[in-house]
Amino acid sequence: PLLRSDPQSALRLSLTDPPYATKTAAVKEASFEVVGKALVAIKEADIEAAVSALSLDECDVLMKYLYRGFGMEGREKLYPALLKWHPVVLRRAGQASIVRAISEVQRGL
Repeated sequence: PLLRSDPQSALRLSLTDPPYATKTAAVKEASFEVVGKALVAIKEADIEAAVSALSLDECDVLMKYLYRGFGMEGREKLYPALLKWHPVVLRRAGQASIVRAISEVQRGL
């Protein structure tokens, strides 16, 4: 699978077409699971390169997934990975990425 052979490509693919329009929680959770698995599959030493390869729009989508992960109950085991990614995405996309992630609550990733 792509997740094992090329986790950076798996991450980019998982950030494509996020489920903004759906109201179905299970779809949103499944989407987060895919992104979360890609984040965990990428080695810590490769995080910087993975984020550098993303467009700013993809960084915004990733930031939204990071904040979704922080807000999900029962996902505490993922917090260390999310916390490793957050500052790298922040450096790449800037503080406005956080504002966009938080202000788009109505889109509800």
